[in-house]
Amino acid sequence: MPGLAELALNLDTLVNEGIHGGVDLGPVHLEVGSSVLVIAPPPSAGALESVIIGPYGVGQIAASLKSPLGGDTAMPGGGSLVRLPGNGGFGGTLQLPLGPVQISATAIVAVIDGDPSFLAIMGVEFLPPIQLSFGFSLDRVGGLVGVNRRADTEALRAAQRTGAAGDVLFAIRPPANALALVTDANRLFPFNRGTHLVGPSLKLSWLSFGPEGSLIGLDLAVIVELPTGKVVILGVARASIPGIPMILDLRLDVLGIVDAVEQLASVDASLVDSHVLGVFEVYGDAAMRLSWGSVGYMIATVGGFYPGFNPEPARLPALRRVGMAMDTPLPIIEVRAEGYFAVTSNSIQLGGRWEVGIALGIEAHGFVQVDAIVLFRPFHFEARIAAGFDVSAGGFSFASVTLEGSVAGPGPIVIHGSLSIDVFLFSISWSETFTLGSGPSDMLPAAPLLIDVVAEELRKPENVHSGSIADPLVVLKPRPRAGNVAAVPPTGTLQVQQRRAPVGFVIERVDGRPLASPQGVTISGGTSDVTDRFSPGSYVTLTDAEALNRPPFDVLACGRVLSLVDPALGAGKIVDGRQVKQIVIVGQVLQPDPDDLPAVWADLAAAVTLVAASQRPPALSDATPLVIATQEVWRATTTGAPFASATAAHQFVRYSKGIAQPAADAAAPLNLAGV
Repeated sequence: MPGLAELALNLDTLVNEGIHGGVDLGPVHLEVGSSVLVIAPPPSAGALESVIIGPYGVGQIAASLKSPLGGDTAMPGGGSLVRLPGNGGFGGTLQLPLGPVQISATAIVAVIDGDPSFLAIMGVEFLPPIQLSFGFSLDRVGGLVGVNRRADTEALRAAQRTGAAGDVLFAIRPPANALALVTDANRLFPFNRGTHLVGPSLKLSWLSFGPEGSLIGLDLAVIVELPTGKVVILGVARASIPGIPMILDLRLDVLGIVDAVEQLASVDASLVDSHVLGVFEVYGDAAMRLSWGSVGYMIATVGGFYPGFNPEPARLPALRRVGMAMDTPLPIIEVRAEGYFAVTSNSIQLGGRWEVGIALGIEAHGFVQVDAIVLFRPFHFEARIAAGFDVSAGGFSFASVTLEGSVAGPGPIVIHGSLSIDVFLFSISWSETFTLGSGPSDMLPAAPLLIDVVAEELRKPENVHSGSIADPLVVLKPRPRAGNVAAVPPTGTLQVQQRRAPVGFVIERVDGRPLASPQGVTISGGTSDVTDRFSPGSYVTLTDAEALNRPPFDVLACGRVLSLVDPALGAGKIVDGRQVKQIVIVGQVLQPDPDDLPAVWADLAAAVTLVAASQRPPALSDATPLVIATQEVWRATTTGAPFASATAAHQFVRYSKGIAQPAADAAAPLNLAGV
């Protein structure tokens, strides 16, 4: 093959950058590529060398046609074929210009566990755009079709924040390569037996200038997952000045999901690669959650929450403040301004921070920050203000002033203030707390017993789910004239799950109210635990150190899996008495009974090997995982029983003494003798 000799002479490039090459086969030009994994140490590690794993096998093949008119230029358009890791199947991309339209498509075909799976994302771009009226135009139409595919909610939310979801569906930013595009599509819409996807997409523009762009553009896709009824709406809104994007270039990615199974409607929005005046970067996230399940709630926020506020039971990622900062700081000045506003079922929150820095040989930095929250039930308000100013040179601080204040109430109203002045010769500090009024604050009614709360939730029919949404044999709703009995076949499983409180260990609060005493509930029966993500701080009392060191969410038990015992084999076995007569026909002539023919021995080892090899996936690369992640198990020094979560282990030792530690650390203790 042309190029092998040159490849062998440059092994350093092969190891560090992977396999890349091309070959001409008549009018067709083929290019192949592979990748490597480079693990670079952090800068603080010193002069350690990077660890390179690979190169992996060839995973991408791209093709293009040479122009029939000669020359070195290729015909417009092209395509590529990629192989997904493991049994992920194959994917491909296609770009085909047809005069006034440009067709693009991405497809994935796979057979997983004997079931075919297909995903196609298509788009047709009009050149020039179709003019509508009032300056609006239709630039692009397309759609998505998936067979045995589902919309991965968490993957879509993560990709929406980086803009990757919009890039996959609308081709806004060119992908790094075809393999990256197909891999992203497969991650956002993975294989799932029994569910299918379908939905259209389009692009509208206002004051469109064709290939140069438009002043305002909107890409929109509506995807429906069948038969679950989940609806996914993805939109990308852009505002820019064609030809001079450095003046204004804003992009807002929005993801809306309505999930009837989870009884949840959500909206996530993020500013992606947005800039103003060529100097300022505009950033921020927003989110909304509306649940109509057993625990109904509503949360809407732009820029996050009041410091320390926990939005449980809503599950939200860490949100960036909405703000603006200098993307390329000027030599003498740096400015940053950001803020947030949030509304929940029981609170209103707002705040902001403004920073200015000046450097003219001597550096000066100042800031002002304000945060406020109002809780409706029990009624409570709290506001904080902080301001500071410091002057330094060469890393040495000459003087600084810091002012902090807070007010909280009612019952009584507490005002706290502090002032600190530091200069290179002396320091002055002052702090004082004032109390206005008296009397108890607004109190919530006492919480019921925890076992009553959990039992009430487990009795609700809506908290009974199938073990798999794609299981067509599990019937959740009663059949006609069947009363309140759900029909479950022997192969089916049910999950009884509630989200009011985790179970299996002692907690101190539920529904935001303290329990009369620490209580715990254990659910018995069934075959295994049903787990979900909870915020431990909403149910247990954490110290400041624990709140900082513990993860914000933990996977905790909240229900049980119910399944039937498999019937004994052979109990109802039916003997098949039918007989099969074998006949042999060669060239339309019936041959004698094979039992009457003399035995002929044949070595079928080679044929068996060929058949087995034809059923295996192509061995282009080793799919053996290099890293395997498993759920961490915890133990307590006062008991040998394992704990499935750090929260359960710490709560056990809080009331039973001892030390909680990961099982791996307990199995290999560190010897500190002589330290």
